[in-house]
Amino acid sequence: MKLKTLVLLTMVVTLSLQSYAQSTGYTPWQVNFTGGYAATSGSGTKGGIAIYFEPQYHFTDNLTAGLRFGGALTLKAALDANGEVVGDFSVAAVSSYLATGTYYFQKEPGVKFRPFAGIGLGYAQAAGASGNVDSDVADTQTKNGFSGMARAGFDISHFRFNLEYDLNPKTGRIANNYFGVTLGFYFGGGAKK
Repeated sequence: MKLKTLVLLTMVVTLSLQSYAQSTGYTPWQVNFTGGYAATSGSGTKGGIAIYFEPQYHFTDNLTAGLRFGGALTLKAALDANGEVVGDFSVAAVSSYLATGTYYFQKEPGVKFRPFAGIGLGYAQAAGASGNVDSDVADTQTKNGFSGMARAGFDISHFRFNLEYDLNPKTGRIANNYFGVTLGFYFGGGAKK
């Protein structure tokens, strides 16, 4: 229910603001596809992957609003000298649905290199499992709740580089927040001819 309300609210705001402002230097719609590395906080060896799909609308040459759908899969464990897992470990999967806003810092419309910063707020579903390699028991939990994101990066031609930090619900002892480094591409949103 919350996701439907978020999507409906974003669509209403997008359509109502569309009549007041529109980018003069870029095509109005842009669809981003990004993926990359996701690292959780805490001790031990950690890593994961993140994948996102994000349609955006250019209200002006410098401001976009969109909806980001995606998620991350992360793993955290302590390794010995042989690369074997020792002690505690955790694995988590997070899917998120965010309303996003992005501000581009370019001074002239139609340029190919466009640095940006943005935020997103919305809803996330997290599932995690944690345990110890010496035990047959793993603690599994799921949690739904608030999600947020802050990012900075740049677009160049139709490619995107992004650094971001994502806040997600905690599942048991597992903090599902992560730092992401993503690369991708986009359709639309290019300079108008």
